[in-house]
Amino acid sequence: MIDLFSKQATAIYGSVWEKIKKGEALSGDAEMIAETMIAHPEFDPFWLAGETAFQPQEINGFIVNPLVHIGLHVTIEQQLDADNPVEVRMALKGLLEKGITRHEAIHQIAGVWGDLYFRSVRRGGPFEDWTYLQELTRLSGEA
Repeated sequence: MIDLFSKQATAIYGSVWEKIKKGEALSGDAEMIAETMIAHPEFDPFWLAGETAFQPQEINGFIVNPLVHIGLHVTIEQQLDADNPVEVRMALKGLLEKGITRHEAIHQIAGVWGDLYFRSVRRGGPFEDWTYLQELTRLSGEA
């Protein structure tokens, strides 16, 4: 899989979007990307806009980077699919038990992962796995 936050991803997302519109079958990561795109119709105008999808946009009163947002969703879905780390599944279960929708629960988990990921990028250091696991445990309600 490509880096979901790279400029190369804009071409992948554009290709997936075109396949969605044509009704073509998708599988694997492309299917995961497609499902996430479909869950976010507010981003529809950006997928064929190339670089524009990689820049923050004002959508529904919020500043959002569509490409990064979808990348975060897909990252968490990949972790759930692989059950790695298992704490992601536990966090999702705990949030669902609190009455939070699955979509919002993914947003909360992605928010934690994204904060840590982009902090590591800015610092030029490693991803803080231990902190991620602690935050997931907190989200699961088992802390």
